[in-house]
Amino acid sequence: MDFDLAKTVFESIYSGTNGFMISQAARKRLSYTDKSHTYGEVTPEGFKKILDDIPDAKTGNFYDLGSGTGKGVILAAMFGSFSKLIGLEIIPELYQSSLHIRTKFEQNVRALLSESQKSSNVSFIQANFLDYDFSDANVIFTHSTCFYDELMMALEKKLHQVKTGTKIVTVTKNLISPAFNLIKSGEYLMTWGKATVNIYQKRQEI
Repeated sequence: MDFDLAKTVFESIYSGTNGFMISQAARKRLSYTDKSHTYGEVTPEGFKKILDDIPDAKTGNFYDLGSGTGKGVILAAMFGSFSKLIGLEIIPELYQSSLHIRTKFEQNVRALLSESQKSSNVSFIQANFLDYDFSDANVIFTHSTCFYDELMMALEKKLHQVKTGTKIVTVTKNLISPAFNLIKSGEYLMTWGKATVNIYQKRQEI
């Protein structure tokens, strides 16, 4: 799909959906004081560039850990040729919003995709990603800017379960285990400005 058309369609299905307000209200109501639940969003420009910069990584299974209203998953479906795309989100209100967006995607976007994209399976699951088995992933994205150190350590331990060659994209935060090879680091556009994005590849166990 042409980028300008993709951006227009993307913005259309997200019209009226404010993930920042949904997240803020949910965290206040549920007493989520942990800053790891702080909300952040990708942009079409920034996310397309991220996908373009991941070597050989627009097919297979895509996971977004902490998917919010689903923007990363929807953009991956529009700009990649993944067979399965799953967003994992723990906050109920954000998860419910992503289901609403998925309905819009199926009704208004699916028919515009290329033949290689039309067969993709897009889904959202309400879950703590630390408790979910995503070991079949080919590409993993996580907007980890506000993840506290203990959460990053737990996530990194979990990521040891993925297969060799899996690409892992983190925002701001780093993976420190030698099991993950940093293949690119750069600044990419998010809704709140540019952020450092790190792209890793899982090595064979060493």
